[in-house]
Amino acid sequence: MHLLRQAAAEADTDDCRGTAEPWSVNALRPAVLNDMARHRNTPAPVPQKWQTTQRARDLLHVISTAGGIDSRALAHKARMSLNTTVRLLDWLLEQRLIETVGGAYFTGPVLDLVTKADPHRRMLNIALEQLRDDLGAAVYISTYTHGEIEVNGCAHSASAPPVHEWAPFAQTAHASAVGKSLLAQLDFDSRMDHLTRYPFVQLTERTITSPRALLDILDEPGPHAAQFDLLEYSEKEVCVAFSLGLPGRASSIAVSLPAHDHTRLITAAQGLSHRATGLLLAHLLTDDNQDTHTSHRQEQQRRALP
Repeated sequence: MHLLRQAAAEADTDDCRGTAEPWSVNALRPAVLNDMARHRNTPAPVPQKWQTTQRARDLLHVISTAGGIDSRALAHKARMSLNTTVRLLDWLLEQRLIETVGGAYFTGPVLDLVTKADPHRRMLNIALEQLRDDLGAAVYISTYTHGEIEVNGCAHSASAPPVHEWAPFAQTAHASAVGKSLLAQLDFDSRMDHLTRYPFVQLTERTITSPRALLDILDEPGPHAAQFDLLEYSEKEVCVAFSLGLPGRASSIAVSLPAHDHTRLITAAQGLSHRATGLLLAHLLTDDNQDTHTSHRQEQQRRALP
């Protein structure tokens, strides 16, 4: 305590001279944490799938308002090359987001569900259910919001059972694929804040309880790489998660399998990676639709005011 007071006094003296940098609590960190902070990876650029998703989203907005438009006119309005436009149109046709009649493009059946059908059955739910059926595994979408892990959606069935949450997911990020994927997307200080509030707990014999080992796992493959839970959270399930790649927003998509079915995990991971762009687009379009409904309700309320 005496040394701390002395350091503070010296800092105050230096501040009066105008030569010292602002005092930081980092000085009180254990040396090992300061070392890890100095060697942490620099933030990775947003993955290419984000660029692809944004362009596909722009095309869909033009198509939805045009009432039928050909590829050349679409490329001109969206300010894209014709080759890029055609490639994206082929992909959107495969996703059933658009359809073509006589060379003109219109919104497809899946996109129509977003804007017209049951408001409780959003496109994101549809995408998760389709992925669950294709992979034969439970699927989860999660975000890191206001310092907490939130599972925003889950698609499961009798043949694709979900993970049994015997310990709160929000408090066991170090042991789950979803938690590790989200932590990998955070900066060092945000990670340490989370891990300080939710200390490491030994859940199974394979649970990682070393901060150094965990940060190595988070940083070595990069923030958008696959993160695995191989019997670390539970001895009954295995999981894999990927970043969705939303700029400035930690989010992940994950699948889980019963432990006895672990040989299918790599195949599921590959399928999940290939479908990430479609899921990201579904996420954005669902948000767009919700924003539109919110704006419409607000406008109705404004008009109802005396």
